Amino acid sequence: MTRLSSRTAAVASAAAAVLLALAAPASAQSDGSAGGSLDGGSESSGPPSLLPPGFPCIHTNVYPIATWGWLPLDAGAPRFAEGDEASGTGWLDMYAPPGGRTSYFHPGINTPLRDLAADPASLSFAHQGQYTSFQLRIQGADRPDEPGGFTTLVWWPSANGGAGATDWTVSSLTGGQWWSTNAIGGLDGGQGDTATLAEISEANPRAFVTSYGVLNDSGTGGADDVTYGCARWDFEPLPAGSS
Repeated sequence: MTRLSSRTAAVASAAAAVLLALAAPASAQSDGSAGGSLDGGSESSGPPSLLPPGFPCIHTNVYPIATWGWLPLDAGAPRFAEGDEASGTGWLDMYAPPGGRTSYFHPGINTPLRDLAADPASLSFAHQGQYTSFQLRIQGADRPDEPGGFTTLVWWPSANGGAGATDWTVSSLTGGQWWSTNAIGGLDGGQGDTATLAEISEANPRAFVTSYGVLNDSGTGGADDVTYGCARWDFEPLPAGSS
C-alpha cells in the first residue's frame, strides 16, 4: 500500500490550500473549453496579481496523494501512469473515453497574460495525442459581447504542425498558435483563427490567467513536465520513500 509520511502529507495539503487561497475570484462559463472553475465560478473580474508569473517558483513533483492544487474541471481526472515516456518515472495518462473528457488544471494566480507572452520560456509541456491540448483560462479579455470577459485560449497539435500528435514531444508554447473559445480582441473565436500569445495579449491588454492546465477530449493522450512561468510540475505515480 502506498504511504506518505504524515509530515510530508501535511506540508503538501497546506501548500495546496495556500495555492487555492491565492487564486483571486474570476469567471467561468460553458463555451466548449474545460468547464468548472478553480475559483468558484464568479462572473466578476479582479485586478491582475503582483505575484511572479507561475508563483510559487518551484520545481516539484505532483503525486496522486499530493497534487499541489491540481484538479480536474468538469471532466474525468487523469491517471498517474508509470513509465519514462516523458520526464522522470511517470506521466499523466490523459485517455478520454468516447463522449468524455479528461483534464487537469491549476490556479493561474491571476498572472497577466502579457507577462507570460513576454518570456519565450514561460510555457511548455511534454505531450502526446492528437487532441491533447494546453489551455489558459483567462479573464479580462476584450470580448465584443462582454468587455473584460472570460475565454479559454487553446494550444493544440492541429494548429502547430501536428507536434506530438503521434509521438511524445516537448513543445514551447509561447510563440505557438492559439485559438480562443470566444471571440476576443484579435481572434474571431473557434479553431479556425489563431494567433501567438504576444499578439493576443497586445489585443487584450487587461487579460490575466485564472487557471491553466491540460485537456484531452478524444482517445489516447498524455502530458507531463508542465512549465508555467517560474513553476515546473513533474507528474509522478509514487512519492519518494513510499512502498
